[in-house]
Amino acid sequence: MLSASAFSTVATSVAQPGLRPVDPEIVRLVEEAQGGSSAAFAALYDRYVDRVYAFVYRRVGDRHLAEDLTGDVFTRALRRIDTYRYTGADPIAWLLTIARNRVHDHYKSARFRLEQAQSDAGVTEVDLSSAPERDAERAAVVAEVQAALTKLKPDHAEVLHLRFVEDLSVAEAAEILGRRVGAVRALQHRALKALAALVDVEAVAG
Repeated sequence: MLSASAFSTVATSVAQPGLRPVDPEIVRLVEEAQGGSSAAFAALYDRYVDRVYAFVYRRVGDRHLAEDLTGDVFTRALRRIDTYRYTGADPIAWLLTIARNRVHDHYKSARFRLEQAQSDAGVTEVDLSSAPERDAERAAVVAEVQAALTKLKPDHAEVLHLRFVEDLSVAEAAEILGRRVGAVRALQHRALKALAALVDVEAVAG
């Protein structure tokens, strides 16, 4: 059940507009990686691998597959590092765009369809313990919200996941979703209304 306090935390978090300042150290690492520094790219990998893995794992529900796809994401990122253009957004938005596309490619592949046809295993639940949450209180709220998001429409769940769980700005979420900022704000508004309705229904049921 999603509590009213958890909903309030989500609503407050996703209401924050615009781009947050990016650590100058990250900008420097990106520039050095684009210049061919393997050490700089390794530092970026260390900084972002947990978030990319958690993002992928939430979508595939299998640890080994998530590890493989996360590796693919960073391989693609390394190959495309020269194409990255800093626009004020944290590079995590760029990496999660690659991750989203990689997961999409996986689900489209004939190999995946064959694996699904041959497999009788169920999808495992997402383990949030690997996600780099700021503190125990936020981790508890995230777990509560994650459970509630499974009851929302996929596009509503995804925008709230990006804004609250991944802690991305509207602009960063828009980059990942391939939508205009205004469209993402509208989608977020509808998602919050759906989440609020869920809180009301569960409060009555409780």
